[in-house]
Amino acid sequence: MSITKEFSNVLIIGLGLIGGSIAKKLKNNSFNGEVHGIDNDSKVLSIAKENNLISNQTLNLDNLEDLLVVFCTPVLSIKAALSSFLSLDPSKEIIFTDTLSTKGLIYEVLQKEYKELKDKFVLSHPIAGSEKSGLMHSKHDLFEGRVSIISPHDTNQEDDIARIAEFWNSLGSRVKILSQSEHDFIFARTSHLPHVISYSLAESLFKNLKEKTFEYSGGSLEDYTRIASSDPTMWKDIFVSNRSNIISSIEEFEISLTNLKQLIQEGNEEEMISFLREIKRIRDISISDK
Repeated sequence: MSITKEFSNVLIIGLGLIGGSIAKKLKNNSFNGEVHGIDNDSKVLSIAKENNLISNQTLNLDNLEDLLVVFCTPVLSIKAALSSFLSLDPSKEIIFTDTLSTKGLIYEVLQKEYKELKDKFVLSHPIAGSEKSGLMHSKHDLFEGRVSIISPHDTNQEDDIARIAEFWNSLGSRVKILSQSEHDFIFARTSHLPHVISYSLAESLFKNLKEKTFEYSGGSLEDYTRIASSDPTMWKDIFVSNRSNIISSIEEFEISLTNLKQLIQEGNEEEMISFLREIKRIRDISISDK
């Protein structure tokens, strides 16, 4: 796949699972430009260079024309990443995007502290990942068939939005548009809440069953708690940055859990089977329409 106007240079800040997968896909696509990388871990940079995922030994932004900068950092590290990038004294016109799992915080940071970058910063979020983290677990096909969300704001230019959309398309994604508030509201429920439940369920089981937790479990428990093996720093940042939406989603879930608990307590088989059948029906229809 090709980009409508392919960038001449792509700079990936953070070469973990997502950043590494972007680099590997660009290499797999025989990207015509140059891919550059920044990471706090010098070993990661060396590995990326040895595997020809990035071209830079050092970074001189003055030499990088038509540059896309992709921030692939934990959410609460974005201010430090922006500050470090600006310390490189970029002088060319650059388009920015990100892969952060919440949008409200980064927009607030741009609005209050980095207005000089805001107009050219198109917020985005590829809905792809794994409970495994780091460059070693990155994959060239991580974004294949997945949705990437773009959350344009009031001062973005249509051409910049289109180029970011085509960038994600070129990596195999289908692009959808959500406002920042819609994004954080929806993903608090479809992504963040499942992680809250998975971590809490695993904690409850380990506390009560200890080493027997998986000794007598079926595959469904391993599947359900898989995401509790996700990177703690990343998820702490998500929980903090989208706190109010996540609290609301937990409270909504508590109501549903209490309703089912009451049906079980009452032993009302007729209402219980009606409840279970209706949820199965809705879920099956929703998945088949996806």
